Amino acid sequence: MSAPIIKITSEKGNLRIVSKNDGKVSVKVILLKLILGYCWWANIPVVETIFTAVEETIKNTIKEVYDCNDLTIDYDYRANDLLGDASKIEMFINSLTADGMEIEVTGRYIAFTGDDNRTFWQKSTAFRRKVHENVLKNL
Repeated sequence: MSAPIIKITSEKGNLRIVSKNDGKVSVKVILLKLILGYCWWANIPVVETIFTAVEETIKNTIKEVYDCNDLTIDYDYRANDLLGDASKIEMFINSLTADGMEIEVTGRYIAFTGDDNRTFWQKSTAFRRKVHENVLKNL
C-alpha cells in the first residue's frame, strides 16, 4: 500500500479536502459560512471551531482511503491580533503522518481573512498581541 496524498483547496469561501490512495478517493467540503453562522448563534469561538473542523475533516478523508491507527498533524497558526479580534489568520500544515508514514500534503498554507473592525488604537498596538502557536495533535 502506498502513502496517501491529501490536497486542500479553497473556493468561494469553502475548503475542499481531498484524500487519494491506491485508486480510492475521499472528498469533503467545509462550508465556512455555515460554521461562522453556527458559532455566532451558539456564541462559541470561531477560530478554534474552524481549526477543529479542518482537523476532523482531514482525519475523516484519510481514514476513508487509508486504514491507519495513529494519525498525527503538526501545524502552525499565526494571527495579526488575539484570535477573537484578528482579521487575518494563517494556518500552515508542517506535517501529517499516518502510522509513522509521511503523507504528502498539497495546499499546506490556508489563509483566513475578514473585515478588520478594530479601532485605530487596536491596530496600532496589535503587534503586542500577535499570536504564533504550534499545534501537534493525534487525531
